[in-house]
Amino acid sequence: MSTEPELERWRAAWTASGLSEARPPFDIGSAFRRQERSLRARYVGNLCAAVVFLALPVFVLRNNADPETILWSVVVWLTTLGSTAFVIWNWRMVWKGGGESVTDFAAMYRKRSLATIRAARFGYGFLALQLAITVPWLTYDFMRGQIPVARYAFALTILAGFTASFLVRFRRSISSAKRELANIDAFCGSL
Repeated sequence: MSTEPELERWRAAWTASGLSEARPPFDIGSAFRRQERSLRARYVGNLCAAVVFLALPVFVLRNNADPETILWSVVVWLTTLGSTAFVIWNWRMVWKGGGESVTDFAAMYRKRSLATIRAARFGYGFLALQLAITVPWLTYDFMRGQIPVARYAFALTILAGFTASFLVRFRRSISSAKRELANIDAFCGSL
């Protein structure tokens, strides 16, 4: 048996796998613009949601102005205003350009990635606050006989679904931002 054909097969396999595993270089310009578009869309979406959450209690109060509804409205307004203030503060750099140089782009990209992690961590805390308000409130209404068992179970099921989806979203955001930070670190290390 000749060793030449076997050696050639190994060499071909080795060079073929090396080519398929090679990663393209990190393109900071396109990554920066993609991140910018995504963050701007999320920022505008958050502000639109805040407008909806501020208007909702007004419509509810028009039909029912009992003390519990007034208290609920105040809680919704306060938490919405608080979270909106955080969004505006956290994403204050989203409308700023990357600057002139590659290092300016890299610095802004890093700041935005860190802001994404900060936003997800705020989201965890805000979710915990909302659950600390909503679950006891629903339970109190259930114990007083204000809502039937089926509606109470349905509300808790919906709340669990929203909670799970937000937890997944926050975890993915942090994971994605950490990948972005690793890419930018590798990119800056290669300069």
